[in-house]
This record gives sequence, C-alpha cells and structure tokens, in this order.
Amino acid sequence: MYSIQWQANLFNHRLKNLITSPVVCACLYVAFCGISLNFRIDIPLLILAACSIFIACSHGSSRKKLSTSQFLIYICFYLLVMCISILFSEDVGRSVLLSAPLLPAILLFFLIAEYFSDHKDIRLLYLTFVLVSLGLSAMLLGAVWINKLSDPFAWVLSVGSPMLVVKNDVTFLAIIAPLSLALIYLKPRSILSLIALTSLLSSIVVIGFFQSRIALLTMIIAVTFFFLFIKPRIGLACGLLTSIVVLIIDCFMGFPLIERFIHHWDGSGRIPLWVSAWKMFLDAPLMGHGPHTFVELYESYLQNINLPSWIFVDSRTIPWPHNLYLEVLAEQGIFGFVALLFLLISGLFAALKFRRIAFVEVRILGYGAFASLLGFCFASLFELTFLRQWVTLVLFTILGVIAHLSFKYQKREVSHG
Repeated sequence: MYSIQWQANLFNHRLKNLITSPVVCACLYVAFCGISLNFRIDIPLLILAACSIFIACSHGSSRKKLSTSQFLIYICFYLLVMCISILFSEDVGRSVLLSAPLLPAILLFFLIAEYFSDHKDIRLLYLTFVLVSLGLSAMLLGAVWINKLSDPFAWVLSVGSPMLVVKNDVTFLAIIAPLSLALIYLKPRSILSLIALTSLLSSIVVIGFFQSRIALLTMIIAVTFFFLFIKPRIGLACGLLTSIVVLIIDCFMGFPLIERFIHHWDGSGRIPLWVSAWKMFLDAPLMGHGPHTFVELYESYLQNINLPSWIFVDSRTIPWPHNLYLEVLAEQGIFGFVALLFLLISGLFAALKFRRIAFVEVRILGYGAFASLLGFCFASLFELTFLRQWVTLVLFTILGVIAHLSFKYQKREVSHG
C-alpha cells in the first residue's frame, strides 16, 4: 500500500514538474505553430500564457534577474514604441489585431532567457525547431510529389500550414538551419545528429524545388557564417557545397532559379514597394502610419511616383514591402526603426562574445543562434515581414537564446574572476 502511494506521489510530482517546465512549455508552443488549428481563439497562445504565469509564480526564486540586462531595456523600448504607434495608427483595429503575435513571442523570450535552466534546455529547443523544419519539409516535398504539374505557390497552399503562405516563406527553413548544424556538430554520431542532418538536407532540397532566391542566399549566409566561427575554410566550403546542391536540383527542373536571378534582377516588383514605403516614412517620420497599414496606403503613394519604364510594377495588391526595415520605417517611424535596430544589434554583439566561452557546447549553441540571427537580418532586406507570425516568433526566440547563453557566459566570467 505504501509502495503504491509512493509511486502515485512520484508520478504526480513528475507530472507537475513537466507541466510547469519552461522548456516543455516553450517547445510545445513552437511545435504547435506549424499546425493548422481551426479554432476561433488561439488555444496554444492561451496555454502558453497560462503556463508562463504559473511558471513565473512557481519559479520566482530561480529566475535569472534579466531586469539588469540591456535586453529588457531594448524590449521595453520596442514595446513602448509599438503601443504608441498603434494609438496613432490610421487603422487602430487592424494594427491591434495583426500585432497579436508579438505577445507569444515576448512570452517565449522571457521563458527562455529567464527560466531555462541550462544549455540542455536550449538543445531541446533547437531539436524542436529541427523537428518542425523536418515536418514542414516533408509536407512540402509531399506536395511537390503529388502535384507535380503545379507551381510553388500551389504547393505551399496545399500544405495548409499557417507558417507557409507564399513560397518565400521557405526562408524560415534557411534561417533556422544553423540550429540543425549546432546539433550535428555537438553530437556527430548520434540519432540526434542524424535527425538534424535529415532536416538540413530536406530544407536545402525544398529551397531548390521552390525556387526561392532569398531562401537560397539566406541558407548560404547562415551555413557559411556558422562554420566561419569554427574554421573559416570549412565555412566557405559548406557555403559552396550548399550552392552546388541547390544548383543541381535547379538543373533537373530546367534552371528556373537561375532564370529568376537573370531576368528578375530588379527584385520582381520590389523596387516600387520600397519607394512607396520610403515615401510613407517621409510623410510620418516619427511614429509612422501604424503597424501593418502598408497594404492600405502604398497604392495611393505608388500612383504619385514617377518610375522609369524598365522597373516592373506588380499589379497585384501586395500586403508588405518585402523589406522589414522599410516596413518598420513606414509603419512605426524612426522610433520603431531604432527600437528594432537596438534589438538586432544588441543580439549580434552579445552573440559575438560566445567566441570567448570555454565550454564547447554553450559556444556551439551560441554560434547557431548568431548565424540564425545573421540570416534573419539578411532576409529582412528582401522578404521578411511582421505580418508573418513565424518572423516575430523566430526573432524573439533567437534573442531569448542569446540572452540566456550570455547570462551563462557572464556567470562563468564572474566565477573565474
């Protein structure tokens, strides 16, 4: 009788620890983001919020006091600018509704930065992204196989994932590729490494089939810079190898990707969008026109711009300017732009310090986060938008990882000082 009661208490204790585990909460939310859930309310968000509150109350003594970190200052500044910009938005309802993904992203940042226990939690988070990438790649390749005569846009729509709306959303796979590389490098002969390698190769094949120039260049940059931190020669070789694999796939498809580089060098209609976003910024330079209002205003600006005849103007309605920096300038003004730069630059500079960490696993995990953030910054020049939930999610998750590992680095510096 005592043994049964003891086992029941042990089970309840383990179940409670599982439910209140920050890493389990974060990983489950990341995993659910790629699944289409036809609910009127965001169930994963409600669960994440409830778990975050419970974790904050029950793990209060174990938090890392990130309030002393510069990351908190920059995030608070970013949120303040976002709120003010929404208040002065030309469409407050739209700005509030489409800014909702920022809430789970901020919650994830604080869960990772403040409540993850050590680098093993980061490794589990990386594995979650690897599995999400592998699942999305499998679905996309399945769509290619089933709908051979369709184009990449039809393949994306047939998958039905909320993370994939247009074909260039496969850039997500490129940005998180360094997380797979980190797991492969740490455990090269393990099952974990095999899963990560399969995910990485699948992502490269998907990018080749979906003819995304931005995803290809982002993948090359992310992979190259990950290995540049370890051995420069290996980094350059891996970047070249990635390019060759994609070009081989492109060859079997009739060179559509190369054709896009040659015949659409002007950005496939991006230049008019960039000019419109810049004009919008000049009309409201301080706080912008409001988050996510670009689609409602850019056509009126475009009509008053005299563009050279050789610039292609897309007749379709385009919801975002295909440049995250110009998007923020147009919608949140110079204050929003500065707030975003603070986040990105602080993350990159903090990640650069990982080279000094003696503990190999922490250093390699840090390289993965740095390379992902660098890929994010590059892709933001030509494609990314905060209209995509995954863009906000990936940005604040990577920053959370960098903040967590930076704290571990500072803690080790103090202990060795």
